Amino acid sequence: MASKAQQKRKELREQRLKAEAEAKTGDRRQNLFKIVGIAAFVAVIAIVAIVVVSMSGSDDSGKDPSSVNKLLAGIPQNGTVLGDPKAPVTLVEFGDLQCPACKQYSDQVTPDVISGPVKAGEAKFDFQNWNIIGPDSNEAAKAALAASLQGKYWNFIENFYADQGFENSGYVTDDFLTDIAEKSGVPDIDQWNEDRTLPKWDKQITATDAQAASLGFTGTPSFAIQSGDGKLTPVQDSSTSEALIKAINDAQ
Repeated sequence: MASKAQQKRKELREQRLKAEAEAKTGDRRQNLFKIVGIAAFVAVIAIVAIVVVSMSGSDDSGKDPSSVNKLLAGIPQNGTVLGDPKAPVTLVEFGDLQCPACKQYSDQVTPDVISGPVKAGEAKFDFQNWNIIGPDSNEAAKAALAASLQGKYWNFIENFYADQGFENSGYVTDDFLTDIAEKSGVPDIDQWNEDRTLPKWDKQITATDAQAASLGFTGTPSFAIQSGDGKLTPVQDSSTSEALIKAINDAQ
């Protein structure tokens, strides 16, 4: 039979082992929390990095001035309109040059429209600057409209989207716009700089805003279609190039 001293030692030993086990469990929990915390922090940093890169001026679409020139080669430009003036249908895009979704359309949707029915003379494509994001959108629009006076409106739009930065971050500077104009092949940069300040652009931008509102549009990009000199009608499905081409075909 165990003596009282032996019994006491046994109890103390059991208490010590229990305390050690609890301590090890606590250490494991702390280590796990540290690992989870570090992993979460790394994940957040990775997400932030992806967002910054995707919204920065660098472009992962492979679009550059040469590919823009190739896309637009041989297609007439008249003011804001791309395509044969005699084309029976007009597709109108209401877009904001600062709009990330508009950039995505420029990269993935509208190239097929341009290289398809527009290049074939079946439709004209009119880009209207609907500036809903901020003051920098107005400056970008005026620079594009000034480029239209030298036949480089669509080159300017496509090159702007290729180098688009984060909206309202202040990246739309004179240097940035000049770089886009030079990439777009604007022949007379000095004249372009003067034309950017023409008062008529403010009236045109205001008229575009009123027109977009009258069509019931609430965001960019939005599309409308016109057959001949008929009424401008919103395109209900503009989610893909196939949908836009269908709208063009249906309007002929």
